[in-house]
Amino acid sequence: MKGASDEKKLCWSDAERLEVSKGASPHEVVYLNPDDPITDPENTLGQFGRDMFQVMVATAIIVDARERRGLGIGVEMAAAATFETPVIVVAQRNSKYRSDKLEYRGATVYNYVHPHVGALATAVTEDFLAAGEVLSRLPSCMDRSARHEVPAWLDRAVEEYVNNVLPGDATMLEALERLGVNGNLELA
Repeated sequence: MKGASDEKKLCWSDAERLEVSKGASPHEVVYLNPDDPITDPENTLGQFGRDMFQVMVATAIIVDARERRGLGIGVEMAAAATFETPVIVVAQRNSKYRSDKLEYRGATVYNYVHPHVGALATAVTEDFLAAGEVLSRLPSCMDRSARHEVPAWLDRAVEEYVNNVLPGDATMLEALERLGVNGNLELA
């Protein structure tokens, strides 16, 4: 939740995190939360860089698509595809992004999944428990810490975050330590 405008939206909470963790058990889940505050909230490039850095080092991202989401989620999903980070989307049946039957562009579509979700998602699940189960089945050999190549369209933002924000981002540094990821990655 980013502010008062999100109070009526379904947003991640401890309940959703508990469900993911239960589904992923016995594996530990370390959450990288893009809503955690950073040291310099006026550094918007650094904020964007933090989001992209989290997508880059994550084992997977889980997208809450129970309701309509904004531009940021779409960019994060596209960045995940760029970094080859698996995307698990929680979209309940007969919701904004998923429908059993949809009248769409002059045709009836069955088992509809929004094209952007369908193209970028590794898996689409009904709930957070199932998202955790998918997360637990991802290959354990995925070494996220070795992924350094940052595409040009993200390079400036990730560098801004790593060089100027990450050193003071205690929450992120703690998460990186738990993940065994070196926060001083050499970015290519």
